[in-house]
Amino acid sequence: MASEIPPDGDPLVDTLPPATDYMTYLTLLEYQLTPQNLPTLTRLLSDDDGTLAKEIGWDLLKIILRFLSDTPDEANRCLEIIARRGNPREVVVRVAEELEKLGDGEDDEVNEGNSDQGDDEDELPTFAGEAPRVHLGAMTLDGMPPTKPKSTDNSVDQVNVDTPVIPSPARRALKLQSLFNMLSILHSRIKTQYPSRFLATSLPAALGAYRHVPITAATTLSFLAVLEQLAGKSRPPLPPRVSDISVPTVSTSSGQTQTPSATTATLPDPEAKIEEAEKGVNLPSAEERAIISRLLYAVLLEVLDEYLSSLSDDQFPSMSWTSRLRESLEPKKSVPGRETETQLFEDSPKTQERESVLSKVKKISLDLGCDISAEIKKLIHEDTVEEGFDEETEEEPSEYPTSPSQIPLPRNGVIFLYAYQSYLEAATTSNAATFSPSIAAVAQLIDHSSPLSATPAIPSAALLDSLLSLLYRQALANSQEEAQSVTPPDGTVLSPAKFLLLISTLTQLFAITPWASLRDSAYQIASKLIHAYPKPEVRLQIIAQTIEGSTLSSNWAEFEEDPHPEPGIDEETGLTRSTSALEPHPIPLAPPQQLGVLKAVGVDWLKDEILRYLRHQRQPQGQTTDASLFSPQTGLNPDLITDEVHEAGIRGNESSLLDLLFPKDLTSLDQAFNTRTSKTEEEENDNDDTISAFLLNIPFYISTLNLLSIILPNPQSASSASAAPSQIFTDRASAHVSSLGASLDFLTTVLLHAAADTGSSSGGDASAVLAESRADINALQDAYERVRVLLQ
Repeated sequence: MASEIPPDGDPLVDTLPPATDYMTYLTLLEYQLTPQNLPTLTRLLSDDDGTLAKEIGWDLLKIILRFLSDTPDEANRCLEIIARRGNPREVVVRVAEELEKLGDGEDDEVNEGNSDQGDDEDELPTFAGEAPRVHLGAMTLDGMPPTKPKSTDNSVDQVNVDTPVIPSPARRALKLQSLFNMLSILHSRIKTQYPSRFLATSLPAALGAYRHVPITAATTLSFLAVLEQLAGKSRPPLPPRVSDISVPTVSTSSGQTQTPSATTATLPDPEAKIEEAEKGVNLPSAEERAIISRLLYAVLLEVLDEYLSSLSDDQFPSMSWTSRLRESLEPKKSVPGRETETQLFEDSPKTQERESVLSKVKKISLDLGCDISAEIKKLIHEDTVEEGFDEETEEEPSEYPTSPSQIPLPRNGVIFLYAYQSYLEAATTSNAATFSPSIAAVAQLIDHSSPLSATPAIPSAALLDSLLSLLYRQALANSQEEAQSVTPPDGTVLSPAKFLLLISTLTQLFAITPWASLRDSAYQIASKLIHAYPKPEVRLQIIAQTIEGSTLSSNWAEFEEDPHPEPGIDEETGLTRSTSALEPHPIPLAPPQQLGVLKAVGVDWLKDEILRYLRHQRQPQGQTTDASLFSPQTGLNPDLITDEVHEAGIRGNESSLLDLLFPKDLTSLDQAFNTRTSKTEEEENDNDDTISAFLLNIPFYISTLNLLSIILPNPQSASSASAAPSQIFTDRASAHVSSLGASLDFLTTVLLHAAADTGSSSGGDASAVLAESRADINALQDAYERVRVLLQ
């Protein structure tokens, strides 16, 4: 609502050009403009033929932005009029400058503060011998400061009461959204032969500001509104709208009466006709339109990347595409009575905001007419030049893009949009093979995004979810073909080296991923891929390396092509090549505290393979050739546990599978403690470490006992020619079980002593750890009792 105008006239009206020149009037506004008389300026800007906004609009922008905190609605009205009636080519440059300030972390309002604080501080220092500076404050043109109306009560100033200070993050977000709104208006007004030059200036600045201001659904939708306006099909301009600004009628110094403007029409680009007269054209060519589409598409994917990567919700750190696909395509595996992740996701207001953002992104991408499938193929083939994917010719760098190929698309943004469209396709068709790249293609994307490493970094939850959702559909299709005994088509099965790299990477990912749903999805996908792989020696090698807890380097592909690398000079790089550089080196698959859980995963995979084999043996048609005993459908023969050539063909661990399952050096806890006669502080710490190491390995011990519970009641395979392997297996298993039994007796004793005397030194600090691990110890005890009965 506009304030009352003083009886002696409003200086904003009295000094309006031509009464003063535009520079003087702008200087007056800098000192005289307040939240109370801002509506007057808004009316003046919309009242004339656009000259006032054209002459001072780009300088006035910075002044108006200061009032967003006090009167955001009125300030946004004024900024919109500047965008509609000012010179668009000048104002858009000023908007880009303000966006760059936001991107650099600058905040004019924080630096300037309110006017009352500014009167008490010098912006420039006073040097020795210099007279102190005197602030003149807000002055009118006749040199006298305006009289401040006295407050009607003894409280603080009414302005401060009605307009509380907005916190800095919210203020910056408000400023960002206002500038975004101006961009959508300004760029649509610019009529030139090369609109991309203006876009290439403002959009990068907008991206920088968007990244710096806290990313929310609101700021993202504001940015997307700009892109939607620029990407939408050309439409006729809207008719002028009636202004909702209410400003009192005032009398000017000449005695004429001015009434509020009834319209805020968008004016044409004043420089368009001049450009057309000079160059003969001011419309973009087909090549220029392609550049614009590519530029908008790149920015759209950047926004998508930044938004999804910024998700930090503990319950839903991503879009949960993989979990929701698993529940949709495999509904029988959902737990009855338990609310699914899909239901939880759809019931959350935060996730609904995410869906709105993604829906808007998809709409804009369709408006731009870009093919995300073609872009994902370019990502897949970026390392190799294949037929149909020619290398792009190198172009000289230029200030502005001169061709679409000069504008790269963000890798993660491409993956996000492709995964989103793939998810929508799967949700509507329930087809696990439609709109999905091959396993080899997804494996390459995973290798680029989260490569196997000795020092792995926790991946982005959103990116990992996107890649897993793509891989899940292919893994499900493979497992369905395997269940139906369908031989995969030639060329669709990964080579052993590439398959080992993929599974090793997935194993490392679910070992380090802190999010439960993504960790479970990665594990389930890896399990499906392993059990469907046709080569038994590779399946067994993966199981062995998982139990061992380490794998080889990513030089597998090179080793596969050249099993005997020799030192020499690399022809491509000209560098000396050493054998040690080409030799695979071990990489841990899990951190030490997760090693016991990872080893349990490997044993569980072996158990599943042996169960398949035993089920196949019980079938009447199970009398098959030896080769078929190693197909995915028939699993793995348990005799392979005592076979020391299981790593043949692929360099793997040096230990036999029997040693990995039942270590020879496994010492029971009572033996470890009884060998220590002294009780020094150092040995007490060693005792605690020994107990902690055993507790961390309980999942592995339970899994080995579960494996024994399915092997011991069943005879070995008919292919066994002698009883020696079976006897070796039984002896090693018995020693393993006996050691675990002795350790369990020791733990039970420690727990009893800890319960009776909390100060007992027999367990040290491990007593508290034992109490927390009581459930794991009980589970180990149950598994031990089952196997002990079988051995007896």
